[in-house]
Amino acid sequence: MKKSVVAVGVIVVLGAIWTGGAWYSGKQLEKSTEAFLKEAGTYASDKLGIPLNVTIKNYQRGLLSTHFIIDVSPDKSMPVDVVIDHGPFPLARIGSGNILPAIATAKLTLVNNAVTKPLFDAAKGKSLIEAKIDFAYGGAISSDVTFVPAEYQGETGKLIFEGASYHVDVNSTRNDIEFEGEIDKITFSYKKGIEIVIPDATFSGHQTKSPFDFMTGLQKVDIGNITINIQGKPAAELNGFSLEGSAELSADGRKLNAGGGYTLASLKVQGQDFGSGKTGISFDGVDAAAFNNFLNYYRHFGKEYLQVPQAQRDNPDFMHERILSLAPKAVQLKKGEPVFKLPVSWKNAKGEATFNIEVQAADVNKAPDAGAGETAVLDSMVKHINVKLAVPVDMATEMAKNMLISAGGKSEEAAQAEASKNITGLVGLGNLFKLIALENNTVKMDVNYSGGFVTMNGEKMTLDEFRQKFGRFGLPH
Repeated sequence: MKKSVVAVGVIVVLGAIWTGGAWYSGKQLEKSTEAFLKEAGTYASDKLGIPLNVTIKNYQRGLLSTHFIIDVSPDKSMPVDVVIDHGPFPLARIGSGNILPAIATAKLTLVNNAVTKPLFDAAKGKSLIEAKIDFAYGGAISSDVTFVPAEYQGETGKLIFEGASYHVDVNSTRNDIEFEGEIDKITFSYKKGIEIVIPDATFSGHQTKSPFDFMTGLQKVDIGNITINIQGKPAAELNGFSLEGSAELSADGRKLNAGGGYTLASLKVQGQDFGSGKTGISFDGVDAAAFNNFLNYYRHFGKEYLQVPQAQRDNPDFMHERILSLAPKAVQLKKGEPVFKLPVSWKNAKGEATFNIEVQAADVNKAPDAGAGETAVLDSMVKHINVKLAVPVDMATEMAKNMLISAGGKSEEAAQAEASKNITGLVGLGNLFKLIALENNTVKMDVNYSGGFVTMNGEKMTLDEFRQKFGRFGLPH
């Protein structure tokens, strides 16, 4: 199954490079095919991280259309069938209701052979994936990729996939890409009686070419709800789950601001409402050139890892050496003193809890002298660290109560009493050791580190004093 999955990746990547490249019809197509396929093979090898040999077979050029087979061979043949309808009015384009003139329309499908057979079996004899690419005279290109319904039976369970579609538009300069898609119902059934159902999902976004080896833009995935059933009974339900990621360069093109996040509209477990939440992560002010160098080195690391024998991958010394080789590149990411942020929040019927971490890197040229203490080493790594926590007591009690009901089958009254007792005890313990402060029935913690000093809930101390005071809780000392 692993190689057949690679086959899907191949057809998607070939479609991508055609979407981003030039196209010729008629005799010009025939002349440029070999050079184009060599470029496509190099591109696909780079994206998939495996060596590919891409060749053309059975080339048949007609007046209105051209037909040939692309043979993709990492080690065994994975053929892709290609039909080109020539312009100015490609028959496939007219057949889909679009009567505007175009250079050509290309249709790609998998060919059934020993490698791709599991995909055809899963899709009941059909090509699991089909790509249609339109090449407009103005230079713009659009692609439609369709996945047909399929069912796959594995050793531990079954996957039922009801299909998906994907559309992408590329402008004439190849600098901007817009895309959107829909995924139909997916059901995972496991032999132990666990079933996960995703009724539908949508995704969209845009990407813009940058001066570096990465693209900027926005990507978003929305999943209506996810249901988890155990032994035929509802166990959990996640509603309004979405993921979003973005990357953009500063006005001068020297800094990269990137981030992403998750949002969950509601979570129910065993019928209990656990509320809603969101979390994110961001990197602001990252030196774009340094990030580009690190990214390229990391890609090289990934390719090398995939190409070595499994025995070598399992060797701890091999991984240790490779990870250490990343360190010098990673240190350069500190250029410009970028800021890392991790905000988390969770809300239920009784209030909202928040947790925030902010870390600013120290200047990349700041290094401690030989033999310097741990404080100097830390200051050479970070400019400041700030951690803030705020949890309403009533909100925490409600969360604990719902956990006791869903996990232990306790009554509402018994769970409420036990939850109140447990949370009161934890708050009292935190106060006793001065880990937290209690304000307006809200547990708060505010820890800041900068320049060798820690300020915890308003009390300032040296790093050594902080360790001596709180080392009993497992902090470095």
